[in-house]
Amino acid sequence: MKKTVLVLVLAILGNFAIAQNSNVQSALSFQRQAQQLIETADNYKAVNKMDKAAKQMNNAKIVLQRAKDAIDKATLNEETAKQGKTWHYYSVVYYKIGAYPEFYDLDPDAYTKVLDAVQKVNEYDPNYFQQVGQELASYVKSIDNNFYQLGVDSFNNGNYEDALVNFQKANDAVSKLGVIDDAALSNLAICANKLGKYDVAAATYEELLSKGYEEPAYYAGLINAYKELGQGDKAVETIATGRAKYPDDANLINEMITTYLTLHREGEIIDEILGMAQKYTDQPVYYLILGTIYGNKDSELFDIEKALGYYESAIKEKPDFADAYYNAGALLIDKASEIYEDANKKDPSEYSNFKAYLAATDALSAEAKTYDERALPYVEKTYELLPEDPAVKQALRGIYTRLKMMDKAKALD
Repeated sequence: MKKTVLVLVLAILGNFAIAQNSNVQSALSFQRQAQQLIETADNYKAVNKMDKAAKQMNNAKIVLQRAKDAIDKATLNEETAKQGKTWHYYSVVYYKIGAYPEFYDLDPDAYTKVLDAVQKVNEYDPNYFQQVGQELASYVKSIDNNFYQLGVDSFNNGNYEDALVNFQKANDAVSKLGVIDDAALSNLAICANKLGKYDVAAATYEELLSKGYEEPAYYAGLINAYKELGQGDKAVETIATGRAKYPDDANLINEMITTYLTLHREGEIIDEILGMAQKYTDQPVYYLILGTIYGNKDSELFDIEKALGYYESAIKEKPDFADAYYNAGALLIDKASEIYEDANKKDPSEYSNFKAYLAATDALSAEAKTYDERALPYVEKTYELLPEDPAVKQALRGIYTRLKMMDKAKALD
């Protein structure tokens, strides 16, 4: 009796296992039927029979639901849930669901489940994974491309948060194959920078470079991220590494300059910038940068005459360089204003008599006037180059007024 019961139990269990394997086969069969209906719908679409195409897609959806129900049952059974074949067919069914918007509501998270299934195939049956690896890889790459395009669309629409998420999903997809999507990661880092997520940007650029994806833009992006994170030493170290490999890259040079200026270490790169100015005689911007460094009142290198000398060098290379004219004029105007302010702050009580007070203030005013006079040709030239710029026009009017050139001041109105 006991033996008979045991045989009966084993028979029931055997039938149950067969039923679960049957679910796997049923899922595959339903998926194939759905594919045939999809192909028929595509044929109708090709001849613009949209109503018939829609009907076929609806039929395909019904059949695909049956495939989904069958494979879901198989994944819940202890025996079939650990078979590579089960998760292979699971990925086939769910990939079909994710690939067509008509089936989206069957499972909005279908693509994510495909990627999980691919991983399970490899986990449960590596040998089987090798056999179907090419097919699975095609699903993964297609999902990668889908998320990547969604990221591009979001980026172009200015939705950087969504773009970042989709670029991350694209890279997560191909990571199932043991590789990375360098284009997706690069764009992800750009989004992170735009969103102020500099820690994410830094980590992403670090990953790209560590995996051997060498691009000057990656070094430049990493330098900027470190700078924004307040990690100056790392930024400087990355500058050295990047410029050793790409010494003439404009973005790296720009990041080097802005980083050293931000860190108030501009003195360390003066000779290098001068060398570039002398080497790239068609790029007067380097002389402009030197002028800006020496024209910065907050810098230990502040020197008006040196700054003007470099602005003149920039103008010599590019006679219509409006920025150089403007900066030179502004530097001299600021100096004049500073002296005028000193004159206005003079206290008559500090002098033996009012005549001495007037002599002192007159001397300061005369000195300030010399700076205005030196600024005048620079500002006039800037106005000639940028006649529609209100700031330039206002600066020129101010100089004319202080120099008592009222006719010219009125002419500006």
